Amino acid sequence: MSDRTAATALRLLAPRAFVLGTGDPDSLQNVNTTELPNGSLCWVNENSTLYRLNKTSSAASAPTSIIVPGSGPGRWFALSGDAVMSNARMSMFSPEEPTFETDTQDVWQVLPPAEDLSTRYFPQVNGAAFWSIHPQTGVATYSGPNMIYHFTAVMSIAVDAEATTTVQMALTVDGEDIGTNSARDLAERCVPFDADHFQIVSIANEVALGAGDTVQLILRNTTGEDNLILSGIQMIGIPVGVVALIT
Repeated sequence: MSDRTAATALRLLAPRAFVLGTGDPDSLQNVNTTELPNGSLCWVNENSTLYRLNKTSSAASAPTSIIVPGSGPGRWFALSGDAVMSNARMSMFSPEEPTFETDTQDVWQVLPPAEDLSTRYFPQVNGAAFWSIHPQTGVATYSGPNMIYHFTAVMSIAVDAEATTTVQMALTVDGEDIGTNSARDLAERCVPFDADHFQIVSIANEVALGAGDTVQLILRNTTGEDNLILSGIQMIGIPVGVVALIT
């Protein structure tokens, strides 16, 4: 029986009470996936979450987010509901003084690392998230299933003297742009004024991520000023879809 002709009862299962429990007839984990078509859906009342079956996946289990069936192939992935808590948030802000300064380089460079606790990056991730964020570098490492993430970021920029060239901010995956001067269509450009007039720079783009990928903000300073001041940095990543469903 093909996935397209499978009975509705196999494609949309009756709700289960619990997520885990191989010996519990009312748990999602106890469902034998052998006869189910790829893409079957099941709602779980325990955590108010909708799950989708990927019969070709062998991803590692993750509590309530990726479920390994007790019998049969594939994995159950949380699509929507309380179990989908995979946001990544990072902020760095010092209200007393500029966060840090960086010099002129006509290549993409990483944000300067935090040198002390007063100007550290502040990770904000839920306990069920697939993210870890380094408190000194702001590099976010992903450990979940293949997923499309929508990232937004903002940063305040100023220089001590008038500048006529641009400052650029962008997002890089696995550091692939660091040290290059390649054009980035999704990079944000701005012309700073002076130290009394900070400009807000923002970016937004979507990236496909897999386990082990890293995400971080990068900067290209072509102002000719070595005392570029950065402050009020924030980055937020929100899952918007499973790669297998989109491609």
